[in-house]
Amino acid sequence: MALPAKAEPRPGFTLIELLVVIAIIAVLIGLLVPAVQKVREAANRMSCTNNLKQLGIAMHSYHDANQKFPANMQQVGTNRWECLSATYQILPYMELDNLFKSITIPSNVPPQGSAYNNGIGGNGGNWSTAYGNAMNASIKTLVCPSSTPAPRRSTNNRGWDGPGSNYGWCSGSRASSMWDGAFNTDGTTRSSNTNGVISQLKQSRMAEISDGTSNTILGGEFLSGSNASATGGPGKYPFDIFYAGDGLFAAIVNKSNPTMAELDAIGSAAKNSPQGVVTANGSLPLWYAASQSSFNTAAPPNWKWPSAGGNCCPGGAHDWGNGIIPPRSLHSGGVNFVMADGSVKFIRDSVDLLTFQNLGSVSDGQALSNY
Repeated sequence: MALPAKAEPRPGFTLIELLVVIAIIAVLIGLLVPAVQKVREAANRMSCTNNLKQLGIAMHSYHDANQKFPANMQQVGTNRWECLSATYQILPYMELDNLFKSITIPSNVPPQGSAYNNGIGGNGGNWSTAYGNAMNASIKTLVCPSSTPAPRRSTNNRGWDGPGSNYGWCSGSRASSMWDGAFNTDGTTRSSNTNGVISQLKQSRMAEISDGTSNTILGGEFLSGSNASATGGPGKYPFDIFYAGDGLFAAIVNKSNPTMAELDAIGSAAKNSPQGVVTANGSLPLWYAASQSSFNTAAPPNWKWPSAGGNCCPGGAHDWGNGIIPPRSLHSGGVNFVMADGSVKFIRDSVDLLTFQNLGSVSDGQALSNY
C-alpha cells in the first residue's frame, strides 16, 4: 500500500520580514496623519473665513438699513449687565429673524446706542427669558471649527456658560475693555474708552472710518474659556482672562498705543501673579461683555501673554475696567479678521505692533506698513 505524498510546506513570513512590514506601515501612517491634519485644518480655516464673511455681510446689511453700525449694548433687564451685544442686532441679516424676535426689548429702556439709564426701567422677566432661551441657542456661524468647545451651560447653572462663540467685534486699540461707561449726570457720554468701529454707546457710520474701511478691522476671532474655575482649577493660557490689577494699566503713557514693554509688564503680572481669573468667556455671543462679543488690538494676535484685565472684570460679570483682550485662534501662525469693507484677511502673529494697533482704530491717520 502506497504511503500518501508528503505535503509541501506553506510559504510564510519570517519574523524579520513581519517586523519590516510593520515598520513600513508605521512610517506610512506617520506620513499620512500630518497630511490629513493639514487638509482638515485647511478646511476648517476656509469655514472660519466663510463665517466671518457672512458676519461682515450681515453688518453691512444692518448699516444699509440703518445708516450706521449697531452698538454693542442693548439694555433688557434691570441690572447694568443685563444687556445684549451687537451680534444680537444683526440676527435678522443672518436669516435668524425668529431668534431675534424671540427676545422682547422692554419699552421703558433707552434705545440701542444710548447710555444705560442707571437702573431705571428694564424688565427682569424679559432678561430671564432671553438668557434661558435665545442667548443659549447654538449658532453655527459663530463657531470656528478649529477652536475648542465653549463652557456649556451646566446642570449646576454657573450662570455664564453658553453655546459658544469665537467671533467678536473690534472696539479699537485702547487698553480697555468694551465698557464706555463714563457718563454725565444727565446720562450723556462724557468720554469713550474705545476708538474702533464698534462700541457700546456710539453707533458708528461708515463715513467716520477716515482711515479707510479696507484698513480698519471690524471683527475677528477669539477663543472660548477653559471653564477651569468651575472646578476650582487655575486659569489656562491662551483660553482664559487673568486679572493683573489696575496699577500697570494706569502706567501706560498712551492708552491708544501701549508699547511692547508696557504690554510685557501687564502680561507678566497676569501670568505670574494673577489676582483672579475668568474662564467662562467666549460662551454667550448675544451678551455684551468683553470677550463674549468683543476684543481690542492693544496687543498682537495670539499674544504670548494671557489676556489680561485690571481689577475687575473683562469677560466676566461686568465690563467697566481696563483690559487687553487680543484676538486669538488655533489656526497656525495667525488669526482671521473681517475688515470694515467686508473683506476677510488672515493677519499673522508677527505683525508689527503699531501697525496692528492702527488697524483697530478708525481714525488714527497713520500710514500702515505691510502686514
